[in-house]
Amino acid sequence: MKLLILAAGLGSRFGGPKQLAAVGPSGESLPEYNIFDALRAGYSSVVFLIRRGMEKDIRATLLSRLPGDIKVELAFQDPEAFVPDSLKQPIREIARQKPWGTAQALLCCRSVLRDDPFVVINGDDFYGRTGFAMIRQFFAAGRGKAIPEFCLTGYKLSGVVPPRGKVSRAFCSLDSNGCLTEIREHKAIERRNGRFVSIGPHSEEQTLAPELLVSMNMWGLGPQVFPWIEELFAEFLADPGHWASSEFYLPEAVGTIVERGWASFKVLPVRERYFGLTNPEDLADARAEALERSRNGEYPSPLWGGKPEGAGI
Repeated sequence: MKLLILAAGLGSRFGGPKQLAAVGPSGESLPEYNIFDALRAGYSSVVFLIRRGMEKDIRATLLSRLPGDIKVELAFQDPEAFVPDSLKQPIREIARQKPWGTAQALLCCRSVLRDDPFVVINGDDFYGRTGFAMIRQFFAAGRGKAIPEFCLTGYKLSGVVPPRGKVSRAFCSLDSNGCLTEIREHKAIERRNGRFVSIGPHSEEQTLAPELLVSMNMWGLGPQVFPWIEELFAEFLADPGHWASSEFYLPEAVGTIVERGWASFKVLPVRERYFGLTNPEDLADARAEALERSRNGEYPSPLWGGKPEGAGI
């Protein structure tokens, strides 16, 4: 299986490219910890989805530290990829600055992910070895259902909200078989006096239960999803209101795929202590977490001092 790391984000709230920030005690970035864990779980290669302007920096920093026997491919998020020809000029005229979002980013990787199941993750979150292993086992078991079956990891809300600042999380509703029935994004969640609070678009507040399962954008997918996501992207672009700054997110695309009955998604509950980078103040916490995991022997330091066991490369 291949690991796809979505690393094309602008890092507007963080103030720069989070996926390249030095987190580990020897300067390791968050994607490096995820690559290390994926290799330990038996994954074969890595695909980075980036912006064209990032290539020089990512080669000089992150990629230069990886062992030479790890197969790495680069794909690029093209702002005009999969945009109908009739819409390209009108969209150019409004001078859109933002990428189109994680679902369009996935489409940009279609040519390198056309054969087998793969895992998709963010470039600015830590996931831990467990999720990689569970998704690989999911596909190894073979499904045999009437419609395609994919998966995602589900994390308890209490474990994936940082001590400070607001984050976005996608909440999962499940049926009796543990399959996704609905996924809904809350775009401003924070800890407040021991509670988890979601702040709505009109400043309305909702207290959330800490045991709710949320998606951290760790998906086990297959090439069957590409025609569906391309169709949904066309529907998204059909609304001119989306052209200036709206983003086409992978959780929303998956929610529509489930709603239309095109595929099912098994939610795999994962118990991992999360850390990641959303806001500038997260960096100190992430560095402390990485240092602790190195000191307790969970990860070597430097991370690439030796080839991970069971890498399969």
